[in-house]
Amino acid sequence: MTPRPEHNLETASSRICPFCAESIKQEAKVCPRCRQWLTLRSLRNPAIAVWVYGLPHVVLYGLLMMLILTAFDRIENPKPDYAAFVNSLRVMESRMNWAETSSGPRIYITGILTNQSDLAWRDIELECRFLDANGRLVDAAHPHVFLTIQPHDDTAFRADVNPSRPTNDYAASRVRVSTARNTKGLFW
Repeated sequence: MTPRPEHNLETASSRICPFCAESIKQEAKVCPRCRQWLTLRSLRNPAIAVWVYGLPHVVLYGLLMMLILTAFDRIENPKPDYAAFVNSLRVMESRMNWAETSSGPRIYITGILTNQSDLAWRDIELECRFLDANGRLVDAAHPHVFLTIQPHDDTAFRADVNPSRPTNDYAASRVRVSTARNTKGLFW
């Protein structure tokens, strides 16, 4: 018996897999031993498929979510926006009252709020500036007042503020409306 010649894969038509160091055919796109992709120029390569198919889908879903959230915001807070009616809600008078609570001293701002517009407003955010005896600003807060004020009406309010300085640093306060929401929204 004559020995059979072995097939030598180390010819010009073979190459070495960079992942498992096996000899493979020159035209192979996937190593038959380790199953690693050897070329990036194929749409069947999972890494390329993610970039070609996956990335546009992520962008498309992101844009769709932005449209849905924008539509929901328009339903929740319809036009007109409070920015067009900045001077329509005014704090006619306000007082700064101190109270000792279990979590420390609190400032309660009480006052009268008036609506001079033809629209009803809700969820009012106040800007409270606290001044010392010399009139310098020592603290500020933006408490929310969850009430509804009807057109050409007034209402009393109370806002709760946690002070950041000792009580003797607060001599006076200035209160104004920072923002409010239109009551025409579908959800409360």
